[in-house]
Amino acid sequence: MAVKSYRVRIARGDQQFEAEGDKGFVLEMLKRFEGASGADSTSGKGKSVKVAAPDPAVLASSKAVSVGEFIRQFGFKKHTDLILAFGYYLEQHSGVKEFTPADLNNCYYEAKMEPSNTSQAIIQNIKRSFMMVAKADKKAGKGAAKKYTLTSSGESYIKKVAAKSADAE
Repeated sequence: MAVKSYRVRIARGDQQFEAEGDKGFVLEMLKRFEGASGADSTSGKGKSVKVAAPDPAVLASSKAVSVGEFIRQFGFKKHTDLILAFGYYLEQHSGVKEFTPADLNNCYYEAKMEPSNTSQAIIQNIKRSFMMVAKADKKAGKGAAKKYTLTSSGESYIKKVAAKSADAE
């Protein structure tokens, strides 16, 4: 049975929200958006307006950073590195502990980048010891997608590259 993908898009004044993925992920992101916006939960149809970009050199801050801004600070060319950075973004900025290949493909979409062979890039990162398969969820059925997480060496690699890119500016 195919896994259902949900997509939500809300534009309110100068704020925008868009999420795509499994139901739990979309609902969690919507809850975070509603909590951060302080606005009522009714979705209005407004014009799309870009929000001022936060400092992209900051890896973790109190301001929300879009996945596109986050990924462009590194200047990665290889999709293997991009997938690793997307995984780091999901874990650190989106608050998920583990992610699926569909979550990573959603990051490509949000960053307005052309996706590559996500599965192959995940395998390469596992070989580099930067990613690993997350422990299986007992509730997930046989057909559920595998979930992945970064290793501590994968996180260290991203932090090291971020420090270099911050020094270069």
